Amino acid sequence: MKVLNQNSLPTAPISEMSATQGELKFLSKENYDKLKKNIEKRGFDIPVTVWVDPKGTKHLIDGHQRKNVLETEGWFDPIPYLVITASSLKEAAERLLELTSQFGTITQEGIDEFIATFELPEMDVIASTNFDGIFQFPVVTEEQQKGSPEVEEQETEVNSVDGNLYSLGPHRIMCGDPREAEVPPEKMDAYRKKYQRIITGSESGWESATPVTG
Repeated sequence: MKVLNQNSLPTAPISEMSATQGELKFLSKENYDKLKKNIEKRGFDIPVTVWVDPKGTKHLIDGHQRKNVLETEGWFDPIPYLVITASSLKEAAERLLELTSQFGTITQEGIDEFIATFELPEMDVIASTNFDGIFQFPVVTEEQQKGSPEVEEQETEVNSVDGNLYSLGPHRIMCGDPREAEVPPEKMDAYRKKYQRIITGSESGWESATPVTG
């Protein structure tokens, strides 16, 4: 494991940091593998957060999933850490919940647009990140694809009228040609991916769309 400490922070092996999170979070095998690959790819470059009690014990506040991976993989090189201020372990536990909370909500539309804006490799992003409620579909590897039966493609005739608003389940979609709209191409591409891949699953999903009246 490569350790990066460009800010010259204090360091210590993860084994010297006492876990405080308990069963608060669960790390799935899939996310374990993602986190492991990220550390292998980029090195350990983001410090964990600890609270140091009067006896000098380092209580881990933020970084428990990385602790899990490091200890499981036998990576005990000293890593950088930040120290937070707290008067007691109880207050430190409150800070843990604050630090691990996600106040802003990442939406599928938002991340699609983000990926398009910065021209990020979408499949690489899916393979290396995890957000609650986002990317919740299986990623099929090339090996799995080789063993999958081929599906005959069928063309589906879609009757729609530009400018009409359609209902697709709980969603509302305006029909139109993006070439005629003053919308940045990257944003329109993000919308296309969202509605075609996430909501419908495929182009055939448009068959269930019904016009909205009134």
